[in-house]
Amino acid sequence: MLSMVVIIVNAAALGAMTFPHSAEFAELLHRVDYVCLGFFTFEVLAGLLSFGRRPLKFFKDAWNVFDFVIVFASFMPGLRENVTILRMLRLARIVRIFRNLPSLRLLLVAAGKAIPKSAGVFALTGVVMYLWAMVGWIAFSASDPAHFGTVGKALLNLFQLVAFDDMGNVMRNSMANNIWTLPYYLVFILFGAFVLVNLLLGVVLASMEEAQRLDDIDDQISADTAIILERIDKLQNTVDKLQADQERGRGYTPFR
Repeated sequence: MLSMVVIIVNAAALGAMTFPHSAEFAELLHRVDYVCLGFFTFEVLAGLLSFGRRPLKFFKDAWNVFDFVIVFASFMPGLRENVTILRMLRLARIVRIFRNLPSLRLLLVAAGKAIPKSAGVFALTGVVMYLWAMVGWIAFSASDPAHFGTVGKALLNLFQLVAFDDMGNVMRNSMANNIWTLPYYLVFILFGAFVLVNLLLGVVLASMEEAQRLDDIDDQISADTAIILERIDKLQNTVDKLQADQERGRGYTPFR
């Protein structure tokens, strides 16, 4: 929770730096940023020391590597003097919020699984949009050059329809020049804006279900491991007690 609070404070300070403010307030924001950097540095050092004589185990976790790189780069000569790189490093600290919120980590895993699976949907969408843009250029380039003068302009119109960006005005402006653009747009909306988008949503939802299932499996494995370790500790305590009783001559046989 403390780490989450520091990340939020750091994000708020970075946002406040973008507004006009006095020199005193700017100095305060920089001090807040330095305090946050100090806290993140302490976190990394504590993580390294927690592994005792095997500090390299700290780097087996990808998030630990990310934290170390961000903190280490903030102290590197040359990088620290570069304003752009320094701002990017400060901004990268906010990404650490994914580590502290399991729900965000789940969404991140789902997005990572959905992107490769969505390649086919993206390719299909691109082919359909290009073919339909060429049809629009062939049919309406003469009557409506402002929207269909080139295949690029036609693609821009279709992209607005897929994104539902000002769809009504796009259709009305084209219909003012040629009424037959109405069925052209309607066919594309029914197939492109509904079918293709729903296909993409289906891939994303399937990836989220897979990520949730994997997360549940990890939680179950962690719970089973904790139970096994607890039983091992109890068994070890029993062994130690039996051996101690035998050494005191109470007649117990050694446990094997």
